[in-house]
Amino acid sequence: MADELDVALSMPGGEAANRSAFKAAPPAWLTQNGYELSDESYESLVYEAQVMGAGMRILMWGQAKTMYRITATFRPEAPGGTRVTLLGQAKEDVRASILAWADATSG
Repeated sequence: MADELDVALSMPGGEAANRSAFKAAPPAWLTQNGYELSDESYESLVYEAQVMGAGMRILMWGQAKTMYRITATFRPEAPGGTRVTLLGQAKEDVRASILAWADATSG
C-alpha cells in the first residue's frame, strides 16, 4: 500500500529516555501533520491523525473518518542504544519528512 510506513533507526541512549524525550517533544512531522498521542505502553507511543479531506467528510455527512496511525516502538539495542521502529500509515509528503528525520536522527 502506498501509504504504509515501516522505518527503523538507531538512536544513542536508553530506550526509556528516548521514549520520554519523543513523547515530551514529538518530531515536527507528527505535530505539523495533525498526529496526536492516542495511546502508549511501556515501550511504545501511538499517534493518530484524521486524514479525510473536508470535501469527503461533507459527502459522507460527517459519518465517516479516515484515521492514520503511527506506532513508535523503543527497544534496547547494544551497546547502550535504542532501536526505534515506526510502523503505520502516512501520506507521501509525511513519509518523506519521516525519512529525512530518521536519516538526521540515526546514531
